[in-house]
Amino acid sequence: MDTTPPAPPRSRLALIATQWRDERFLYVVINLAVNLLVLVRAYVFLQVLDYRELGLITLLQSVVMLLGMLQFGVINGAYRLILSAKDDEQQELVDFVFSFIGVLCAIAMIVAGVSLLLMARLEDGLIGALGVAGGAASLVRNWQTNLMIAEQRLSMLNAINLGSALAALAFFALLPLSPLLACMAVIMAQPGLFVILAAFVKEVRKPSRFALAWPLARRILAAGFVIFLSGMLLQLNVQLERWYVIAELGIEALGHLFIAIMVLTLLQLVPAALDAIMLPAAVRAHEQRDTARLASTMRTYLALLIGYAVAVAIAIAFLAEPVLGLLAPKYIGDLVYVYLIAPGALVLTVSSAFALAFSVLIRYRYLLIAYGGGSLALALVLLAAVVSNTVLSLESVVIVRTLGLTFTALLVVGGWWLATRGERGLRFRDP
Repeated sequence: MDTTPPAPPRSRLALIATQWRDERFLYVVINLAVNLLVLVRAYVFLQVLDYRELGLITLLQSVVMLLGMLQFGVINGAYRLILSAKDDEQQELVDFVFSFIGVLCAIAMIVAGVSLLLMARLEDGLIGALGVAGGAASLVRNWQTNLMIAEQRLSMLNAINLGSALAALAFFALLPLSPLLACMAVIMAQPGLFVILAAFVKEVRKPSRFALAWPLARRILAAGFVIFLSGMLLQLNVQLERWYVIAELGIEALGHLFIAIMVLTLLQLVPAALDAIMLPAAVRAHEQRDTARLASTMRTYLALLIGYAVAVAIAIAFLAEPVLGLLAPKYIGDLVYVYLIAPGALVLTVSSAFALAFSVLIRYRYLLIAYGGGSLALALVLLAAVVSNTVLSLESVVIVRTLGLTFTALLVVGGWWLATRGERGLRFRDP
């Protein structure tokens, strides 16, 4: 008779540690390291730029995001399809996406060139042109990242991601010539260097021909357009907030939001990294009807996001003011916007675990309703303020934004509950 005492039950933390293999864990760690480099970059910005220049930097980032909003879900849909596609089908998807990005970027470059000639101020035209270049590089980087994740090249992705982030900081050497242009160069260099480095990785698929077949386009858009539209609605919130502030309060006021915008951007990077590497595992488990593994993946993802949100909340509450007071004390007053936006951002972060189900099932209606509802609420409030000739303060704008994020998160959870009826694994339940 075996008298060996039974092993004690393992905690949820221990189970997560067992499931979380080295490459995936390292991928998240590298993303955290890149986040720290972004903080270093932002610290330099705060030291060398005034509020107007910080507003211009924020405007540049808005143009980069705007180009990303024009890909219509091609990257989202192709990534979802490539996870379950065969070899020949994968190459067709790669050819299509690179061809589409090429056409989109060529059109954007022409528009930027014409705008540069027509702008009264060279500075404004230059921001538009640089934003288009950075947006083009960001689109290619996003697709290359998806390819490396789909092909399980996480070690190579880690090296390229960290290497491009470190190398981009070298452009701070231009600070003596022009602080503003040096900071813009650092922002533009990171995605550009990533694209160049990834192009030399033999294992990652390259485009073999120009191909924009309509039947494939329909499949890609069917899989990706709605989720893209949902993401675009979230970005629309950003654009509405920033352009309202510029129009009603001025570019310097936008500069006061720089720290809050930076924190919000950083908060989204780790959840995005987690989502990218949890989705393939969830898709495989769902296709194989492995309910236990799917439920375990969903529970792990939720636990990681909750832990991340709690850690971030504690850090913001207890460390933000002393750290900023030590490094950049003149910006202490701007922390109020961080405190106001953080609750909504963290609630939306945790809701990502529920939103994963929509991508697994390729059912995005409820996700669209959730993000559309949040965007509509924000747009109506800002429109009402404009129509009534009421100028909202920066605090009011940020409060409206965080309430919109919270409303979106609640709608995501409600949509998950409706969409996953009969799907025990996606409800976090074992068979």
